[in-house]
Amino acid sequence: MADDVAILITNYNMPEAADALCEHIRESIEWPHWTIVVDNGSDLIRPAKYTTLFLESNQQTTAGWLAGLKYARQMRRDWLGYMFLITSASFPSPGEDTLTPMAQFLKYTPGAVGIHPALTEDSTTAWMHMITRGGDQPRRTWMMDNIASLYRASWFDEMGGFDPELYYGWGIDVETCWRARATQRSLWIDERVKMRKISDVGYSMDRMNMTALDRRRLAGENTHKVLDARYGPNAWARMMEEFVKDEWR
Repeated sequence: MADDVAILITNYNMPEAADALCEHIRESIEWPHWTIVVDNGSDLIRPAKYTTLFLESNQQTTAGWLAGLKYARQMRRDWLGYMFLITSASFPSPGEDTLTPMAQFLKYTPGAVGIHPALTEDSTTAWMHMITRGGDQPRRTWMMDNIASLYRASWFDEMGGFDPELYYGWGIDVETCWRARATQRSLWIDERVKMRKISDVGYSMDRMNMTALDRRRLAGENTHKVLDARYGPNAWARMMEEFVKDEWR
């Protein structure tokens, strides 16, 4: 039975954040894993010291993760899961093994295809259902943002993974989780472990070569254009509602 997890980090001009994630993983994660850091064409500051792959130019979030996935698959390991991390995320508790309980849950829970740490109360996110509600067990959810998401690799590969046309990284979370619900698979928020997410850190540091407002506009336009072309008008709105039970909200 597969055990290994590929931890995929895409970094653009935020080496200190990427390196901090990698150092926590190296020091605290006991579950079998391989960390793959993709430098997405950093052009304002040095790449992270733990970089695995270098892209020549900034191809945005989704392409960075897809490059990491390609590398992971070429390793020809029998992956249990893929974990997707962003550089606006951080591990709030030094020494906490964030991955092990989630990987164990994913491995031994039939039908579970995705799990994510609960977000700390001081996190900034539009997805308030991901903020911690207390408790010490995973709780069923309807959707996970890709802040520190862990997906079952066999299911993720079978359903086709992230859509490269959604290159800003918006919409891949909603579409992937919609596919899970549509096929009667389950998604979870793990209250036993936490992540912190602070939005727009790189933008406030003038590291992104655009404003946060511009990126939201461009990402929103890209998301609606791609999803509507594939699934029909108002696809995003339908994906936010279809196959969702009230108790998962």
